[in-house]
Amino acid sequence: METVLITGANRGIGFGFVKAYLERGYQVIACCRLPDRAVELQSLSAEYGDLLLIEQLDVASSIDFDRLHAKYKHFKIDILINNAGVIAQYFDKLTLAQTNADDVLKTLEINAIGAMRSVQCFEHSLSFSSNPRIINMASLAGSISSANGFGYAYRMSKCALNMLTACYAKENTEVISIALRPGWVKTAMGGVGANLEVSESVAKMVTIINKLQASDSGRFIDLELQDSRW
Repeated sequence: METVLITGANRGIGFGFVKAYLERGYQVIACCRLPDRAVELQSLSAEYGDLLLIEQLDVASSIDFDRLHAKYKHFKIDILINNAGVIAQYFDKLTLAQTNADDVLKTLEINAIGAMRSVQCFEHSLSFSSNPRIINMASLAGSISSANGFGYAYRMSKCALNMLTACYAKENTEVISIALRPGWVKTAMGGVGANLEVSESVAKMVTIINKLQASDSGRFIDLELQDSRW
């Protein structure tokens, strides 16, 4: 049985991943900042029992990561999904002059450094898997070629996440590491105008993750611009 660990697992795409993998018979370690308030996540425990492990994790907290590392350092993890993230309201309307440096630092810490800490924390657990995969949830906002000004905090954080993915893929060739864009999804971040339901996006991403090969490591994969192999 494979095990998947998901950060930001209490809502949106993260929660969608939790449900999808539980339905497919995986063991799921679902991490979120406030488990006691994650009512929908807690409600799955009665149905799935020991298949679902719920853990408290603030990806900006080194203390939380140290605790989870101690708990899971001898535990096999097959798939690590770094999904936790933040975005400012009206992020794409903020000019450089309107951008607060503290907001940029906070966004970088959660969206990029949080993923880095996650990889550091669970790298040893991934080493026990015969097919370890790291999935960093990406965005076109992090593409330099797509830069159009505005939204500096979010765009810079997602650009840094892409670099983390590419660098780690070169460093550790035993793990498949990709940046995966979920498409435009109807979540709190994506908004109601998005064209994909969470369940639709997640189902397609699970298929992609299952088919990953070593040659994919380091890639940015866009759910809506896949090559024919997918």
